[in-house]
Amino acid sequence: MFISFEGIEGSGKSTQIDLLESHLKKLGHKVAKLREPGTTLMGEKIRDIFLQDTVEKVDPITEALLLYASRKHLDQNFLREKISQDYIVIADRYSDATFAYQCFGKGLSKDFIDFIHNSSNLLTPDLTFYMDITAEMSRERISNREMDRMESESIEFFDKVRKGYLEIVSENPERVISLDATKSIDELKDEITLKTIEKLNASLG
Repeated sequence: MFISFEGIEGSGKSTQIDLLESHLKKLGHKVAKLREPGTTLMGEKIRDIFLQDTVEKVDPITEALLLYASRKHLDQNFLREKISQDYIVIADRYSDATFAYQCFGKGLSKDFIDFIHNSSNLLTPDLTFYMDITAEMSRERISNREMDRMESESIEFFDKVRKGYLEIVSENPERVISLDATKSIDELKDEITLKTIEKLNASLG
């Protein structure tokens, strides 16, 4: 089973991923986590390039190509291998993020991303949790940490990204579950655990 978590910065993805991993392991499941871009040796190098501050202009096409280079390599060298070994794989972001950030946030053609995505023959998450907060709350939550290139984008940019995610939610009701990420950690944990177990039981049935 392949589960992804999506959301803008400060939405609480990492906390809920760790909690879900711990719960599933207690139930006896094998669990593997990935972050995207990253995880593989090549992917982590791409991540460093992607997020580093630079005075050079970085076109959204360049960003998308970097992301899909990492994603294809990850799919080939980590994701499919773990799935074939009956792991539950939990991803901190996956392909939905490119549509939200590069298409909705930066105006890149969705047709262009559709072409790259479909040509890459990637696995699709079985279940996606979208952690929803406003752009203003995102900035408030991350204001006390050193921000990378993407985190330093404007509130207006993250408002566009959020709208993109909400469109993804509306277009994929069978896969994507939207969560109010202003709720408490425990409330969110309970919702995520319930939906995950329901999905697991359905796949086994």
